[in-house]
Amino acid sequence: MSMQGLPTGVSLYYEWHGEQNDHLPVVFIRGTGAAGNRWLPQVQAYVPTYRCLIFDNRGSGQSDAPAGPYTVEQMANDTIALFDMLGVERAHISGLSLGGAIAQDIAIRSPERVATLQLHGTWGRTHGYARMYLSFLKRMLEEGGTDMYYEGALMYLFPPDHITEHYDDVMVILGQMKEHASSPVGLLGQLDANLTHHLSDRLGEIAMPTLITVGQLDMCLPPYFSRELHEAIPASKLVVFEGGSHLFGLQDPETFNRVTLDWLSRQPGQ
Repeated sequence: MSMQGLPTGVSLYYEWHGEQNDHLPVVFIRGTGAAGNRWLPQVQAYVPTYRCLIFDNRGSGQSDAPAGPYTVEQMANDTIALFDMLGVERAHISGLSLGGAIAQDIAIRSPERVATLQLHGTWGRTHGYARMYLSFLKRMLEEGGTDMYYEGALMYLFPPDHITEHYDDVMVILGQMKEHASSPVGLLGQLDANLTHHLSDRLGEIAMPTLITVGQLDMCLPPYFSRELHEAIPASKLVVFEGGSHLFGLQDPETFNRVTLDWLSRQPGQ
């Protein structure tokens, strides 16, 4: 657990989990307003085989939150700079939502750093429903503050039946979101990065093995956007989790971990 000052002008909080071994490490990149520790249900399943790196993006968790707007490219530059400072020459990268957008950018501009790519509940360009949803999140934050933002966003993160059947657990997650809330400045910066994300014209350059997953009931970035990614990325596999949400890795970590670890174990040069 440590902070690392980067030449990009920010300090990022990061954690290594597991021991260094013959496998390349797995780097997990989280989404808007979320700290890296939301990946712990995955890290716990991965560490018997892979050393894992989690971190807080600029604008979230314990990392710096400079004034925005941010861009996906800028946040990808932060990640690459963190790699350089920590001596990570090459890794498996797994990104969720905004983290998936950042992962795409790294895979396109620094393909030599990426052995395999996992893109979960993410998108290649902000258009249509994605633009409407992300613009609404920004308005909730600007007009209602962070409490309203997290309460409103949560209703999109899990399907209604899951919220109803696991209400107390979901309220615990909401409490954790608020307890570890990003600053309004950081959230606004990240939302600006979301709203300007557009890599669809370069996705065909992604050549490394790529796993794309999405929840069937993802109400943030529905399966349509993952299908766009799958059609554009040549060496990609698409998995749609039946009944799954945007946060399927929290909703059903056992299934998510089994599917992603099985896919990763089958890739060459891991």
